[in-house]
Amino acid sequence: MPAPSRRTFALATAAAAVTAPAFSAPALAQAPKGPWTEEGTVQRGGTKIHYVGIGSGPPVILLHKLGGWVADWRQIAPALSKTHRVIAIDMPGHGDSTVNGPVPFLQSLQESASTIMAALDDMKIDKFDLIGNSLGGCCSVVMAALWPDRVKHLVLLSVALGGVATRESLEAAVEPPGRWAADGSPLVRPFEELQKMFGVNDPKINEEQNASRAKAGPWVRASERGVGNAGVVNFLPKITANTLLIYGERGAYHNFEAPGKANIKRVRSLRIPNSGSFTHQENPRETEKVLQGFLAEPV
Repeated sequence: MPAPSRRTFALATAAAAVTAPAFSAPALAQAPKGPWTEEGTVQRGGTKIHYVGIGSGPPVILLHKLGGWVADWRQIAPALSKTHRVIAIDMPGHGDSTVNGPVPFLQSLQESASTIMAALDDMKIDKFDLIGNSLGGCCSVVMAALWPDRVKHLVLLSVALGGVATRESLEAAVEPPGRWAADGSPLVRPFEELQKMFGVNDPKINEEQNASRAKAGPWVRASERGVGNAGVVNFLPKITANTLLIYGERGAYHNFEAPGKANIKRVRSLRIPNSGSFTHQENPRETEKVLQGFLAEPV
């Protein structure tokens, strides 16, 4: 099956957002407090990886969306912690995970995946279940493909499984107005835009996402380019983990269901009702129920 077009990828990842008026970015914010009972950082090279956790048992790793932070998972973490040690990680440059030096033009998924795996090594976590949304899901694909013996269950929650956009095409791309500040940081995204792109009906999710995007700053743009350049669809045949694709009833990721089902060996998909692309935030009770059932399945 041919990989989804660059245009489809851009729609799903907001790289082809509707033109919006310029807004001022909000003040940087700390992530809302969650149910976490552990918190720490792991230094790997020039990157400090921040994580939070709750519960005990076999580990399940949660990786958030583009421009998100660990707090994205706070509503479903308590339910998952009944059977697992839940560890939510801030992606490089996001939340409280910091990277030394200037922000690169492109943060590759391979770089992020290797850094997170190295952090898990330092945390003495060998085999684990893995749940990723958006950017975190793309990184999860790479982790599951390159380290197949370590990922037991894989959940891809609204993830763009796109083809390759070359470095040259990304460098030549003309960015739509009203999306980025002069330093490359994302500008405030109006609720109507998020609603149109991702089917989100809760304005509070947009407010929090504007805060988490502002905290990530130029790393949002660098990470988005890394997704475009990765050719995520090409990693799918290497995945051996039992895999679940989750989509919201509304949202822009449904186009990626077909390549996911065609290229992953052990895979099935489902849709969460009354949700856009971020089901763990819009419909956490239904999402956690699905996840609990899937993680309980034999490997």
